[in-house]
Amino acid sequence: MASRKKEDLVELRAKLLMGIKRSATREPSLKLATEVLTFLMRLVRHEKYDKVETLLEVLHENGSLITAAYPSEFVIRNLVLAVSKIARDEGFRSDISDATSAFNSLTRLWIDRRKDDTLRVPLKDFREKLIDGVRELQTEMETCRENIVRIGTELISTGDIVMVHSLNSSTTIQSFLKDIREKHKLRIMSVQNSSEPLNNDFPVEDYIKLCEAATKMAHVTKVVLSAITVFPDGSCLLPPGGRSICLSAQRHNVPVYVLCAFYKIAPYFLPDPSIIIKHTLPGLPFGMARKFAGRVRVLQPAIEYTEPGLVSLYVTNTTVINPHHVYRIITDYYHQGDVYDSPDFQKDEAALNSEKLGLGAPAHIPPVNDPLKA
Repeated sequence: MASRKKEDLVELRAKLLMGIKRSATREPSLKLATEVLTFLMRLVRHEKYDKVETLLEVLHENGSLITAAYPSEFVIRNLVLAVSKIARDEGFRSDISDATSAFNSLTRLWIDRRKDDTLRVPLKDFREKLIDGVRELQTEMETCRENIVRIGTELISTGDIVMVHSLNSSTTIQSFLKDIREKHKLRIMSVQNSSEPLNNDFPVEDYIKLCEAATKMAHVTKVVLSAITVFPDGSCLLPPGGRSICLSAQRHNVPVYVLCAFYKIAPYFLPDPSIIIKHTLPGLPFGMARKFAGRVRVLQPAIEYTEPGLVSLYVTNTTVINPHHVYRIITDYYHQGDVYDSPDFQKDEAALNSEKLGLGAPAHIPPVNDPLKA
């Protein structure tokens, strides 16, 4: 029976990895996050462990394998770290509940707070409590879109001209604009990529090309974008063309609001953003591609790194936050023991900083070194 469950987990992980690899275009973050969290929940339910340390090793090992399939998709890594924090918190509470007296409880509270990186004690009913915690995380993830829409609608007023990007691929922006239209009368200007089909189900007043965004920005009052990943320093990853729109908005003093669910907020920094920028085929005509083969290299990034100074506010499922204050909500979803306390990771990070930046900087998590091997 145990071997059958193990085979099911391996098969589920292989199916998840194959789906990520075969996807020609980037899947919506919510769909990918749901698939990853489903796998992690089955991992928590069927794997054998009797203490938190063993479970963390299992989570980190499987998380490393999934992350390696698509290193630029930080949602996968974020969810593994979020489940690890739930495991630590539930293990800590279960250990404290085993105390026989109030004095012992306070004593163990002090000791475990200083040494909670090991958590080697056996835990009672830990599995069911952990599964309940993961279910709560799943519920929060499923209601993210509604909460973002509810909070973000306060930023838009009647008569605004709103420029959006990646409307067809972002269901969050679609829900956001649909709810706003029910409350305010506004005009929507959608930046359309040449390879992106028109969405006839969602009527928009103006469809423009990316090259026209700079000239149209003089008439725009608000810009709404959807983030792929947000980092603690306030920088973010946006769909291709997002940074150009932000630069145009900055030139015309137009506020930029970036929608971001909690599972897109990463607890680590990027020492060198160029490492994770993935390029796709530009789709040149055959005759032109044959003529320029070996002479010209056309770069078409699949994602773009955007500095924190180009974003006015981040709209999350819990609050509206300034880019320079993103780090304050990191501890709500991640534990520092999973992010910073690995000796192997700190050694690799020091080498990376020395090579790339020439600095002896504190340990941050680069995409080339997997922090889940802690």
